[in-house]
Amino acid sequence: MEEKKVTQDKQAQKKPGKQAVQLSEQDLELKNRLEQYAEEIIQNNTESLEKLKTEVRSATTSMTSVPKPFKFLKESYGKLVEFYNGLETSRFKKQLADFLSVLAMTYGGDRDSLLYLQEGTLEEFKFWGHEYLSHLAANIGSEFQLRLQKVEGADDLLALVDEIVPYFMDHNSEHDAIDLLSEVDQLQKIEQYVNQANIQRILVYLLSLVPFCSDQDELDILLITAFNICLKVNEYTNALRIALRIDKPGKVEEVFKACQDETIKKQLAFQLARHRYQVEEGIINDETLKKIAANQYLSQFYINLAKDLEVLEPKTPDQVYKAHLEEKNKEANFEQIQKNLAATYCNGFVNAGFKKDALMSNKENPWLNSVKNDHTAIAAVASIGLVNLWNIDNGTEQISEYFDLSDIYTKAGACIGLGLFCSGIVDENQPAQAILLAQLESPEVQVKIGAVMGLGLAYAGSARAELQEQLISLIVEADSVELASMAALSLGLIFVGKCNDEVANAIVQTMMERQESQLDISISRYFAVGLGLLYLGQAEAAEIVIESLALIPHKINKYAKVTLTSLAFASTGNVLKVQELLGYCSEVTSDDNGAKIDKNYELQQVAILGIALIASSEDIGSEMVYRIFQHILQFSDVEVKRAIPLAVALINISNPKIQPMDLLLKLAHDRDQELSYRATLSMGLLGAGTNNSRIADKLRGLAVYFMNDSNGLFLVRIAQGLLHMGKGLLTLQPYYSDKFLMNKVAIAGIISFLHGCLDIKNLILEKNHTLLYYLGIAMYPRMFFTLNDNLENLPVQVRVGQAVDAVGQAGKPKRITGFQTHTSPVIVSAGERAELANDEYMPVQDMILENFVILKKNPDYKPEIEQPQRKKTSFSM
Repeated sequence: MEEKKVTQDKQAQKKPGKQAVQLSEQDLELKNRLEQYAEEIIQNNTESLEKLKTEVRSATTSMTSVPKPFKFLKESYGKLVEFYNGLETSRFKKQLADFLSVLAMTYGGDRDSLLYLQEGTLEEFKFWGHEYLSHLAANIGSEFQLRLQKVEGADDLLALVDEIVPYFMDHNSEHDAIDLLSEVDQLQKIEQYVNQANIQRILVYLLSLVPFCSDQDELDILLITAFNICLKVNEYTNALRIALRIDKPGKVEEVFKACQDETIKKQLAFQLARHRYQVEEGIINDETLKKIAANQYLSQFYINLAKDLEVLEPKTPDQVYKAHLEEKNKEANFEQIQKNLAATYCNGFVNAGFKKDALMSNKENPWLNSVKNDHTAIAAVASIGLVNLWNIDNGTEQISEYFDLSDIYTKAGACIGLGLFCSGIVDENQPAQAILLAQLESPEVQVKIGAVMGLGLAYAGSARAELQEQLISLIVEADSVELASMAALSLGLIFVGKCNDEVANAIVQTMMERQESQLDISISRYFAVGLGLLYLGQAEAAEIVIESLALIPHKINKYAKVTLTSLAFASTGNVLKVQELLGYCSEVTSDDNGAKIDKNYELQQVAILGIALIASSEDIGSEMVYRIFQHILQFSDVEVKRAIPLAVALINISNPKIQPMDLLLKLAHDRDQELSYRATLSMGLLGAGTNNSRIADKLRGLAVYFMNDSNGLFLVRIAQGLLHMGKGLLTLQPYYSDKFLMNKVAIAGIISFLHGCLDIKNLILEKNHTLLYYLGIAMYPRMFFTLNDNLENLPVQVRVGQAVDAVGQAGKPKRITGFQTHTSPVIVSAGERAELANDEYMPVQDMILENFVILKKNPDYKPEIEQPQRKKTSFSM
């Protein structure tokens, strides 16, 4: 033994830079024993093979590091392979193949483990432990893809999969089982292994794979599998959540038919209301369920939340601006009409949903007298709709008097206001439809535009067929481009994501037939937006329409193509579409002599907006896109840069992160006026409904900066109104349920407004400032209410903290960090998650805690017994 040690030392000295490996006596003894067994195997000794297996198996119980037998058999591996290749087929050869399959995990080439296993006995491979089977699963995945390319059968691989998957499931390694089944296109087989004990781990991991699906077919298989396993174990709330994501006819109805528990049905109805899902007639017959699904409880609970937080009193615009904190040496150059208009919007945003405000509710000193100037009157009356959001009775009572006035602008404003407070609420009386269709008969174009906008706002996402014919006739026949384009937008909102071919054909037809001078008007962009909204989130379904756009002779065809592409692939994270849109941004801007080429900058701007829209649903994609925007700011023309603030606001809407905030502040001080304006407004969108003190401070600074620019100051005031939207109780964030679901109506409202901001000077700062009201349909309370089965508030202790990704982790890891404990109802911000603080109550079914959650008593709850405090006793030595 001493001689061997000396020899090793000499060999180490010959190789400079390598230290001699000093083996302990035990290790040296093990090494010699293993090498001896290997030599004996080569001599056809079957007993030595069994002994060698035993030695290796005893060392592989833990695989935190490479086991010693694997290290010591490095030199013997080649000899064993050579010996194996020379053997004739026999039981001994198969047993040796089994062992070589394990050694190949360390020393073999690609898929060697699998190849040796298939030549072996296939009897004991599961006893080699988790690491070996994980390695084998990776080999199977690679081999399956190879055979797929060669169009070869894979029955032998699938037979192995059927043996490995149960092992993974029995050993709490569900994610490995799902990965393996995904690799071999057999994901549906996971259904047979699901039970109440493992459903949550399986479901969470399955849904975490959604952003990584390569195509629509793969996504459909994954979602259908998740849907089926939820129904199998009666997880109805999760099944409905997935059904809403699948967005195919019949899935939601299937969940309701399967569920027999009335309390759970109430919870399902709350989920439908949050998503604005229109249930088919006859699916829900219970009156209470109908009221819940129609969103008729929303206003009531929102007002209760405001009372609970003591913010119900109306807030004036001056209280929002806090102008006394602005450092200024002279009075701002702010025209009175524009000042009053800014106050109108700010008042509407801040008091949204509270039923009373400080301006329009003041009967002693009517605010309408202060703004009596054409389009400002429209904004003033329409703000009543924001103040009475989701409350049809109160809103109708306040706004009805304005329909009786002869002034066309107040009538138009009343139409928009009516649409706003009816939005998202299903009412059997349908006041919006009755009143607004009557207003469409008005000879005044302005009233018609108001009525069309009101219909779009009121019935967004409802797919109401009876409105289709009348609005299509306006698109095709109306002489006014503004009226026709607003009708197209309203149809896009009403049939959002429904792929309505009849409406699409009408919009494409009118773009083909209208004169170039009409399509040159900025508002005509809403033909393209309305068309795009019809295919929101429908991916490949829009391909045929995209091809038909090439027939339009005007340059609006390219604008429509990019808009349609970005909306069709919204929130999919599709890398190929992001690259396609980036292609528009990287077009050559100058010739070889340095002279600028006339470019369609509007096309590049809408492409940037599209990139943000596609990547906005998940955090990694958003970060990557944010980095792309930094490059565009560095290297692109200023005309292209102008879209960046809007895109940054879109991927971070109602989520005031520091980095985007600093970037927007920097751009707000840019010398390019258009860029500066957009960045200012984007700061309001970034912090919408958050009351963020840092943004509030920066906006006050911008108010001083724009002191001599009335347009800039107007946008600062709008941004301040957005920041304090709903006094901090509302959000514009269209994604919810851990960003798994997208509210199509909300994203449609935001996009409608942002396209107007692409020409901020000619639209938002002129007579089309009413486009701001499209943000009204994106507003939703960021509250979490806990209710009993009678739908009464049930105050419980709730923890609210930063969400933590715990997918695939062992045990029951914490899903929030840095939490605070409050009594419900509570406010939940972007990136936060809520948990119940103790086990006294539990949700009627396992679900993400947000919006409205019905609780029940936990039958297994045992209150903690407080230990009596020990009295301190004094003693002397």
